[in-house]
Amino acid sequence: MAVSWKTGFLLLAATCVVAAVGSAERLVGGPMQADLSDAGVKDALRFAVSEYNKASNDAYISKESKIIDVKKQVVAGIKYIFTVEMVRTSCRKGGVEALELCAVHGDAEVAKARTCTFEVWSRPWIPETRLINNCK
Repeated sequence: MAVSWKTGFLLLAATCVVAAVGSAERLVGGPMQADLSDAGVKDALRFAVSEYNKASNDAYISKESKIIDVKKQVVAGIKYIFTVEMVRTSCRKGGVEALELCAVHGDAEVAKARTCTFEVWSRPWIPETRLINNCK
């Protein structure tokens, strides 16, 4: 059975629409999933947690207990977007060198898990790194 040019055109248009909708999650220049084992991702997360602790008036240091989502986006550099669960540790500010040595606080009320979204903008050729959104 022969297909008319109008039917062929409509089939082609429908296929293009389906392909465009299916790829909407991965728009060029849009955020995409990032690999947590990537050195740049690790550095950006470490920077975000450090800046979070500097800005906090809390007596205890906080650290990420669970990484929920990690994305990156190319924008005149790289923007890293982290969604993490932050908890208080048993370490007080000013008393510890390495955050890795701090255990989650034993008292669940003091530990108080909190979901945070951090955005870190990195331009490694300058070098410059900024926390553009701190724990939304």
